[in-house]
Amino acid sequence: MHAEKIFLFIGPTSYGISLNEVITQETTVLPPVRRGDIQTLIEREDPAIIVIVDGTFHAYPAVSHVEIKNALKQGWDVWGMSSMGALRAAEMHTLGIRGYGTVYQRFVQDRDLPDDFVALVHGTESPWFPVSEPLVHIEHLLQEAVRSSIIPPEMNQQLMHEMRNMWFGYRTLKYLQEKTRTLPAPQRASFNAMLDRMYDYRLKSMDVIHFFQQKPFLYDKEVGHGNEVC
Repeated sequence: MHAEKIFLFIGPTSYGISLNEVITQETTVLPPVRRGDIQTLIEREDPAIIVIVDGTFHAYPAVSHVEIKNALKQGWDVWGMSSMGALRAAEMHTLGIRGYGTVYQRFVQDRDLPDDFVALVHGTESPWFPVSEPLVHIEHLLQEAVRSSIIPPEMNQQLMHEMRNMWFGYRTLKYLQEKTRTLPAPQRASFNAMLDRMYDYRLKSMDVIHFFQQKPFLYDKEVGHGNEVC
């Protein structure tokens, strides 16, 4: 079993989380991973645990498959979840990276799911204030609204169709509020109350919280590389 030292790459997924109350004492928190960050890390540190949550998509090149492979070859345990980490884990789960959580499972189950399903516009430094909302969160919110009879299934389908075909930066809570103004007053009030509790639907953040609660990285090495923990 590896030592418990963890290098956690995280940014906007930590918004609204008291991160210091969630992570272990052995965790070093690093900003969203960019290309080259993991290669630099493994060249200066002894093998331990890397947890990829957030990473750059557009402003900087994304973390490469090669540097993740290099980390695995050198004996690092690499976990991916929530955002960029979920993408890379789904792409590379047969190569040794370990995937975790609900968002990771969405990418494993739907190979055609676009990368921007987890993308958002956010502040460039802590607390990484979200300007837009990832579609994976909006999907979860709308599905719950349908189950609660707050919006009809047809509205859910129309909203998801529209937002799948727009730039991820336009996927905002304000957009949802405006598009549901035609609901009857009681349902509109209920839906707006759901928007006010958006933290309940942020699956990416919940995956991080559950990961550190369950601590699957402490499992014996016999669990094996490439296994999924949900």
